[in-house]
Amino acid sequence: MHDAPQPALGAGATKALGAVITILAAAVVFAGDAAAQAEARVGFRAALSPDTIYVGQQATYSLTVRIPVGVRRLLRRNPEFVPPEARGMLAYELPLARRSDAEAEAELHTFRRALFVLTPGRYSIAPARLTYSMPQSASFFSREEEQVLRSEGVSVVAIEPPTTGRPADWRGAVGSWRVSARVEPSDPRVGDPVVLTLRLEGEGNPTMLPRPALSLDWADLVPDDERVVLEAAPLLLGGSKEFSWLLTPRVQGRQLVPVIEYAFFDPVARGYAVARSVPVPLQVRPGSVVSLPPRRLVAGDTVPVALRPALMGARTVGIDRPLWWLLFAGLAPLPVLLRGLWARSRARPTATRDAPRTPRALLERTLRARAGVDVGAHTAPGALAAALTLEGVTPETAAEVEKLRDACDSAVYAGTTGRTGGAPPRESAGSLRARTESLMRRVANEARRRGALCLVMAATFTMGCAAATDDHATALTAFAEGQTAYAGGDYARARDAFGRAALAAPRDAAAWSNYGAAGWQAADTAAAVIGWQRALRLDPTSAALRERLRRVRAPQLRGAARVWPLPPVALATAAALLWLLGWLWAFLRQRRSLPLRRVNWLLLPGLLLAIGAAYTDQRLAARDLVVVTQPSPLRALPALGADAGAVPLAGEVGRVVERRGVWYRLELEGGRGGWYPAERVVSLARD
Repeated sequence: MHDAPQPALGAGATKALGAVITILAAAVVFAGDAAAQAEARVGFRAALSPDTIYVGQQATYSLTVRIPVGVRRLLRRNPEFVPPEARGMLAYELPLARRSDAEAEAELHTFRRALFVLTPGRYSIAPARLTYSMPQSASFFSREEEQVLRSEGVSVVAIEPPTTGRPADWRGAVGSWRVSARVEPSDPRVGDPVVLTLRLEGEGNPTMLPRPALSLDWADLVPDDERVVLEAAPLLLGGSKEFSWLLTPRVQGRQLVPVIEYAFFDPVARGYAVARSVPVPLQVRPGSVVSLPPRRLVAGDTVPVALRPALMGARTVGIDRPLWWLLFAGLAPLPVLLRGLWARSRARPTATRDAPRTPRALLERTLRARAGVDVGAHTAPGALAAALTLEGVTPETAAEVEKLRDACDSAVYAGTTGRTGGAPPRESAGSLRARTESLMRRVANEARRRGALCLVMAATFTMGCAAATDDHATALTAFAEGQTAYAGGDYARARDAFGRAALAAPRDAAAWSNYGAAGWQAADTAAAVIGWQRALRLDPTSAALRERLRRVRAPQLRGAARVWPLPPVALATAAALLWLLGWLWAFLRQRRSLPLRRVNWLLLPGLLLAIGAAYTDQRLAARDLVVVTQPSPLRALPALGADAGAVPLAGEVGRVVERRGVWYRLELEGGRGGWYPAERVVSLARD
């Protein structure tokens, strides 16, 4: 028996069967990929090394992303990576590292950052975020499922470099550095500036390297420019920084830029080291400027800047004995006020015994007693209102009083002449009396408020005239030592001696003036400015001190450094005289009320002069002014590694607008400003 033949499949059925097999195979492949994804997920880890660093040392922050090969094939777009924010630290991107792990069948991507902490403390870095999307099926139009991964939060502890073995000239440099110096051109002329460049290169953050202090006895040096080049290695940040000075030779012949030493702290060796440059020889040619070798003064020579021969004694920048002046200014208006109170108390019983019978009489007596105004002397239209306004009555009340007087006059005269046909009806006597009593109470209250204003003016004047004085301390020994050293040409010793004399007698202008002269001769511009500025603020009318300050390159006669030639003691004395004359005039011309309108032309100028004396004294006190002693760039933030700005000149005067730790935020002439180290400025405060 033969089997029945099977029907053959048609072409359409064959295609349908092939499509089903293809779909099933794709599903099996996707299921396998999904299983692989479940077994090998994306890895995302953060690390910070080392976890304890020194201030200025690099800490490397790394984020490693592990992507399995199976997952990588299913990704339709790149993952989104959001790095954390490093607050309170300087961050620099390092090169991206990428490699393949053949054993784990995955790709490893590492993002690195070089972090530098500016101040000691503990710093935390928030977790980073990685977002990617995976399809839910093998279909091209399949939906995607978003996956969000977060790394661990890390932290680092920063400590100060040790004090053991710290060099005296270390200024905060951290890293490993090499130093080289060059002068371009190498054959300068006397008086012609050339460029001296000091180059530091090595490992670390070059932006945080401070400018070293340089000085040459045969040339003048002025700080010029700074240039930084960063070089990011896979794991460490490095680079170079160049400092430039304008070098102006003063002496011809063969000269030598000596070895320049730069101290730094090496965090790897955990110790301090000093990098040294090679000496740079120069051949200085003759120039247009006459070259004079420095020499010490001998007998018969005259000093370039004259000294003051003796101490002048403590200078009082305000009125001496401020408590006595406070008492004088406060008691000056008392006789006038007591006389007015006595007159008013005496007028009240009289008014009780002999009360006025008519509203017009009540009006006249009250205005004479309360405001010192005679109604009969102001008959012109608007005259009575103007007189009351001068006595402190408001314009509205003064106008009502004048209308009341006219109504009283109309009532008196209408009683004898009778009413005309077009005249308005007059008020009754009782109504006029009630209206007069009410209005007179308002006048009395407003006059008392004017008296209170006088007391306020007296208190303001008292505050303006107050000034502090210092006890004079002798400094003859130090002053004599400074004169001897100055005459012998030992200017540095003379500067120190006059400095001790000025500290012993801080209100003596002669001590500060000589301190500035010795500092100028010793090529110490900052000391010269400090001495002359403080001397000028004790003797603001001195033309000789102003002429000496003109020699300084930094601006001294404008902006915050300007000293007005107005001694506050003279302003306060003039104010006191006007104040006394004003109240004396008020006492002599007083009747029953305070005639303030007659003495305003004396009291108000006196009050303005007292305020001017207090303002001038405050400016001369210079409590918010400092002098730059060591040039250094202004910083955008209170940290050595912050962005650098302009470099102020030695001896430049700036105003302190904010203090934060060991940093001052300065405002300088020309709209310049920024943060500056407190150790490189000296206060100009008088006390």
